[in-house]
Amino acid sequence: MNKWEKLAIKRKAEIDSADEKATDLDTIVQEVMKLPYGQLKRVLTEPVMEVLKKYGYTE
Repeated sequence: MNKWEKLAIKRKAEIDSADEKATDLDTIVQEVMKLPYGQLKRVLTEPVMEVLKKYGYTE
């Protein structure tokens, strides 16, 4: 296997890992968004609440 093939395989593994993390976070966000706003506001910081709003969470 040459240098470029090894680098391509390594990069593909990195991309697959990032995709898996994104999918996992999507699942977590969907479940967190089911909680009442008041409960979330007590637990999560304002920057986190802004990110949730960015993806459709409303008060």
